[in-house]
Amino acid sequence: MKLRTLAAGAAATAFVIVSSPAFAAGPPYTVSVGGSSAAASHSVSAASSGTVTFSMRNSSGTIYNMNCSSITGSGTVTSGTGVNPIGSITSTTWTGCTFLGAMTITQNGTWSVSGTGSNATTGSETIAGQVGNVNASLRTSSNPNICRFTVTGQPRISFDEATQQLKISETGYTGNLAVSGVVGCLGALQNGNPMNMVATLNVTSPDGAINLS
Repeated sequence: MKLRTLAAGAAATAFVIVSSPAFAAGPPYTVSVGGSSAAASHSVSAASSGTVTFSMRNSSGTIYNMNCSSITGSGTVTSGTGVNPIGSITSTTWTGCTFLGAMTITQNGTWSVSGTGSNATTGSETIAGQVGNVNASLRTSSNPNICRFTVTGQPRISFDEATQQLKISETGYTGNLAVSGVVGCLGALQNGNPMNMVATLNVTSPDGAINLS
């Protein structure tokens, strides 16, 4: 697909609602999958390339790192004209996540994928955007009372049409991703702490490459 910039939307936590800065939505796009822009919904899958890195900055400025060895996900992309949001992420599986021990991460609800940049051109390009309605529950796998919290927000992303790679690049502790509902965690985290996330995912659809214009 020819994607331009994708962005992530906001999500409400099950414990505390954390507000994030609003992104300006991009214009509607013409989205084609496998060369066809006929109105349709197409299944997509994604798998991370390399380590998925997280870091959280607590109220006293201390940085805590949490990494996962891999992420896989599934969802849909909408082809057609006048499209934005572009698609959705319906499920994710997180493997090898560690913070104060092994962590279990569970996606809550469906996350949206929207473009925030100007209209795409006909050539291969990188498109900026955001993932919306992000809401995930995290807990220590051995005992959730050791540490559990929720992450919500709208991380920044980009999609490279040439490589069909979606890159999550939420850095700078902007508050676009934030922690809430903190229980335990040895006092390391507090509600409202900002989180960074960096990951590269290879996106595929059985119907062909995705393209925006």
